[in-house]
Amino acid sequence: MIFDVLGIFIGFSAIMLLFSLLVTAIVHGAQAGLSLRFKNLKTVITAFLSKDNHVSEYAIKSILKRIEERNPHHLYATALPINVPGNQLKITRINVGDLKRYISECDDLSDQARQALIEKVENEFELVEEVMSQRFKQWMHQISIVVAFCLSILFQLNSFQLLHQLHTDSYFRLQMQHLGEQQIDASKQDDITPLPVDALQTHLASFKFEVRPAQWSDYYFSWQLSTLGHWLGILFSTILISFGAPFWFNRLKDLISLRDRLSSRSGGTQATPNSSHSP
Repeated sequence: MIFDVLGIFIGFSAIMLLFSLLVTAIVHGAQAGLSLRFKNLKTVITAFLSKDNHVSEYAIKSILKRIEERNPHHLYATALPINVPGNQLKITRINVGDLKRYISECDDLSDQARQALIEKVENEFELVEEVMSQRFKQWMHQISIVVAFCLSILFQLNSFQLLHQLHTDSYFRLQMQHLGEQQIDASKQDDITPLPVDALQTHLASFKFEVRPAQWSDYYFSWQLSTLGHWLGILFSTILISFGAPFWFNRLKDLISLRDRLSSRSGGTQATPNSSHSP
C-alpha cells in the first residue's frame, strides 16, 4: 500500500517536473529573444536617475546610450551570424564603477549635478542592484504563471484527473515512475538545465499528453458540473507548475530516495504490474 502511494506521488512529481521544464524552456527562450533582462536593467537605471531633479531627460538618455553601446555588436547570442535585435549579445549587468564612469563622461550634466549623482550611486547602488534582481525575478515568475496556465489549457492538464489516473491505472503509474527515475538519472547536479522544447514535446507526446482541441468545447464550456472541476484542476495544475523545475526535481529525488530506503528495509522488491492498457 505504501509503495502504491509513493508511486502515485512519484509519477505526479515526474509529470509536474516535465511541464515545469517546458515552461522554463519557453520562458528562457522568450527572455533571451526579447532581451528582457537588458530592458529590466535600463528601466531600473532610468527610474533611479529620474528621482534626482537635477538630472534632465537628455542626460538620462545619454547615460543609457553609453550603457547600451558597451554591448559588443559584432558578437551574437547564438552561433547563427544574424544581425537582428533578438540575436545580438546583450551585457545585462553593470557595476558601480561603470555607472560612475558613464555619469562622469556625460556632457549634459553640470559639475554640481554630476558630483551629486556620483555620490548617490556610491551610496545607493546596492539597493539598485537588489531592486533590479527582485523586479526581474517577479517579472519572470509572472510570465511563468501565464505560460503554465496556457500549457495547462492546451494539454488539458487536470491535476485531479491525473491523480485519479495514477491511482487506478497501474501501468500508467509504472510508466510515470520510470520517467521520474530517468529524469533523476539524467541529471548530474541539483540545478535543472532546461531541455530543448522539441525534446520535451517528444516526452509529453509519448505519454499521451497532446493538444486535443476537438474536446475543448465539452471540456471547458459545457454546462455541466464536471466543467467546474476541469477548470479547478487546470488552475491547480497552473499553481503547481509555477513552483518551478528545481522544486519538483527536489521533491522527486526525496520521494524516490524514500521509496528506495523503505524497499531496502523491507528486504523485497515491488512486483511489476501486469496491466496491459495504455494511459
